[in-house]
Amino acid sequence: MRILVSDLSDFLNLETIQSNIDAINEFVEQGNLFILATTKTMNYLAEELSMINVACEYYICNNGAIIFDQFFNVVYRKDVEQQLVRPIYNLLSDDDNMLETYIDTSHGYVKDTNKCANGIVGRPYNLNRAYVLLDQIERKYPEVHGHIDDNYLTVTDNSVNKSSALEYLLTAYNLNDVEVITTGVTIEDYELVKKYHGYTFENSIQDLKDISYKTVKDLKELIDEIKVTTENDEDYLL
Repeated sequence: MRILVSDLSDFLNLETIQSNIDAINEFVEQGNLFILATTKTMNYLAEELSMINVACEYYICNNGAIIFDQFFNVVYRKDVEQQLVRPIYNLLSDDDNMLETYIDTSHGYVKDTNKCANGIVGRPYNLNRAYVLLDQIERKYPEVHGHIDDNYLTVTDNSVNKSSALEYLLTAYNLNDVEVITTGVTIEDYELVKKYHGYTFENSIQDLKDISYKTVKDLKELIDEIKVTTENDEDYLL
């Protein structure tokens, strides 16, 4: 068995989406596991996931702050420390560059700062100003860090990332001896690509390409390469 970890955006290219999904599903049918790892929230992903049929065992969301199983049950979460939720929320909501601000509870978006915050989210008008604000938040509150993705700024607990979430899954479900293959496009994927058998794509940032095992066109090409490796390995049983 092998484990393939990839972001949703890595296979949603309109020109190759179906061939990528077919390759993933065939990979899973052969006894392997596919794990989706994304910076996005499950609420944000719900509509996209409803339109595709991909055999995913776990969903790592919010850049590692929460993990769902294939039935969308929460198997792990790490929220922002409660005493930090209100001041960070207020910094975002009081900024005139933010069009809206809310708390991601993992079940929905609210404005009640008494709720548990898996993430604190703002939608900025100007991205450059948003990066400046995020830097200010991280300096003032080192217990958190954040990222900007699809024009949303999200603040999460500083201890989480995609790699640490994957490590949790491997340990919790006794998968540490299974070969793991990862992909990466953005800086949030750096630890995944560096620590595991990381591949990159043509649109990946150069920092990732420099440390990756190989750059491929798409997930189908990657999975096809895994098949060849498996077929040539007499000691390996898929």
